[in-house]
Amino acid sequence: MIMTMFSRFCNLCHKITNAQFIQFQRCYKRSIKRKGNVSRIERSDNTEGKTPIIVCKRKELNFYEGQKYSKFEPIPLASKGWQHYKSKGDFFFVYPLTNVEEEAYNNEEEKEICDTFAQFGLNPQIIDILEKYSITKPLKIQTIGIPQIMNGANTIIAAETGCGKTLTYLLPMIDKVLRWKQLAGNRYNFPLGLIITPTRELAFQIGLEAKKICQHFGIYAKTITGGKTNKMLLDPPVENVDIIIASFGVISKLTTNKIYKLDMVKSIVLDEADALFHETFEEKLQVFLKKVPLGFVQNVDEDTKLPIGAQFALVSATMPSRISEVLENIIDVESLVNITSDKLHHILVPQKFMRVGPDDKPTELLKYIKPKMANREQVIIFNNTNSTCNWVTMFLNKSKIETVCLNGDLPLYERQNKYASFKGGRCLVLCTTNAGSRGMDTVAIRHVLNYDFPNATADYIHRCGRTGRVGGVKDCRVTNFISTPSEISVVQKIERAVRKMKPIPIFDIHEKKDDGILDLHEYKNIDEENEEKQQEFSIPY
Repeated sequence: MIMTMFSRFCNLCHKITNAQFIQFQRCYKRSIKRKGNVSRIERSDNTEGKTPIIVCKRKELNFYEGQKYSKFEPIPLASKGWQHYKSKGDFFFVYPLTNVEEEAYNNEEEKEICDTFAQFGLNPQIIDILEKYSITKPLKIQTIGIPQIMNGANTIIAAETGCGKTLTYLLPMIDKVLRWKQLAGNRYNFPLGLIITPTRELAFQIGLEAKKICQHFGIYAKTITGGKTNKMLLDPPVENVDIIIASFGVISKLTTNKIYKLDMVKSIVLDEADALFHETFEEKLQVFLKKVPLGFVQNVDEDTKLPIGAQFALVSATMPSRISEVLENIIDVESLVNITSDKLHHILVPQKFMRVGPDDKPTELLKYIKPKMANREQVIIFNNTNSTCNWVTMFLNKSKIETVCLNGDLPLYERQNKYASFKGGRCLVLCTTNAGSRGMDTVAIRHVLNYDFPNATADYIHRCGRTGRVGGVKDCRVTNFISTPSEISVVQKIERAVRKMKPIPIFDIHEKKDDGILDLHEYKNIDEENEEKQQEFSIPY
């Protein structure tokens, strides 16, 4: 009797267990079926012979030149699921757009203008000096910009890095200073031309280019990069200086203390203006610019034959959206003539975006860099912080890969010495922060690695601009390690811009913008599929 009852209970338990398992299977099958109803992205069949722009690990997400997405469907992104930890190991490539190239000149007259500097009205002696340096044919940005500056226009020169912007404003300034110098006579500590930069490295680089030309004409171009400011205040120099190239901090301090006077400045250039227009410098920059007699046009004084007002130029590869706000009471913004390149804010060299975990980055770094060392190819590694930069340098040196470190913790002379060893080829790896993304002469660099992906697209553009420069080596590459949620959000916006065939949006993910470009507190909740804000893709000036 007891055994019979026990067997009944066992059968009952067995039936209940089977019923529950069957129900579980049904629920599992229903969930699979429901998931299968989600629309899938199908690979286009009409891709044969088309130029790939985005090549993904998942072939159905590839994007080709000329391909367009419907306005009523979300744009598929290779980086869409990268917020999930299982996306580690995914990657995609982005290649430059072939239709974003310098236009060919079909008109013979226009072609002649582009083939010589003589058409710009520059002093023939300047053209002879350029020929000695094998500079005979102006680049596109120079063809557009030099005539405007020679005519006295206030300008905004916005073009990609490494395209020849420096000579675009430097040659007209030297040409005019050569004439003004004869009219002004002796001017102790009263410069005629002024070039201001946000960093010491950039000032030093521009100073080298200026002195190469100025030394042949008796024009004294002086570079001031800080480090000796207190000494100059205690023992002020007395010199007949014509052009000053200086970082903003030091020239602001020296002019405030009346070491150098700005009354005679007839041409002023703000290079890398986007950095100078940052909120950190805004108030000091406004005070400084009010000391310079800026003019709408360069009217000539009848007595001295010199311009009454100073000519003004803003130069950068990424222009700020706050120009009107900063210059509101300083200069008529309507007087600024826009000189832009069709490559502005576009990807110009092939790039690889890799989704990696934070703990996997050192291993991936060694996989990336060892083949380059075997081929004796130089690499620049970018980091977001000085501490990470120091750690990566130590890690590579411990791995028997000689690396030099360049960041804001180092004094200027030490940074120059370390960069000289890298530029001279004695060391193949340079590990740096955004301090090394502007102003360095890197025409021989083929590889750039963003070990930390920048949170501001302006920094990203300038980092990528260290390679693929005019007159530089070919077959350049940029590799990006993507690991944090903020980095993924930036990459998604860049990928969406490329798929829309639009310029890269300019924003900083750590800054809350009043114009609604991006809000740090909302970036995790942004609906990436419905985001169609035109201001994100507009060039901000």
